[in-house]
Amino acid sequence: MADTENDQPSERAGGLQAIWANTLEPVAPLPWYRKVSGKAVAVAAVVVGLLTALTVAAVTGAGAPPAHRIALADRIGDQERMPDDQVVTAERGRLQKNLTALSRYRDVSVAGYGAAGSGRSTLLVAGMTGSFPDARGELDRQFGAVWGSDVSSDPDGSSESIRGRRDYPAGPLGGALDCAVLGGPTDARTICVWADGTTVGGVIDGTGETRPEDLAKRALEIRTAVEVEAED
Repeated sequence: MADTENDQPSERAGGLQAIWANTLEPVAPLPWYRKVSGKAVAVAAVVVGLLTALTVAAVTGAGAPPAHRIALADRIGDQERMPDDQVVTAERGRLQKNLTALSRYRDVSVAGYGAAGSGRSTLLVAGMTGSFPDARGELDRQFGAVWGSDVSSDPDGSSESIRGRRDYPAGPLGGALDCAVLGGPTDARTICVWADGTTVGGVIDGTGETRPEDLAKRALEIRTAVEVEAED
């Protein structure tokens, strides 16, 4: 915008040159754009073009990664979706409290999965759709506030803590993926959480027998199955 404002006075000065020449008055200095080399003008044109393209992209969303949403399936690999139990119902209700008008979250999905025919959930899968421009920052929030000891507690009121958190490859969908051990005084469970621009998902192993690196691989499989492109 600064260059545009400078252009207009220069054009007026150029028009006055002819008048001053006809009246034998002193000729005004050459406008600034006549003193700049052709190379500099070309560079400036490229910069202006890039700024214009970036502005259009910011307004229209052109070039942005596609928005995704969470769609929990009835079956994920060898895991079958189980009927909602008390754990699933309680977790869904807890996460749905975040769906306020000013919240970054727009939708919550929670389900329990277990081996086909077992009738028992061993994995808790939770997914949230919204706007998360800072994936790493969102993971920090998830582990610190959503799954951390300040809100996560056993039925007897004892708090749980996050131990051994580390990052793992997030796979082709991008974003970030962290796993840790969610432990209380008597037991421990493994948890993995991913985040990208439009989704956050968590997988908790309820058996307490899965190592974080193994659950990270399972979380990638689950993410691939439940994270789908959002419809316009």
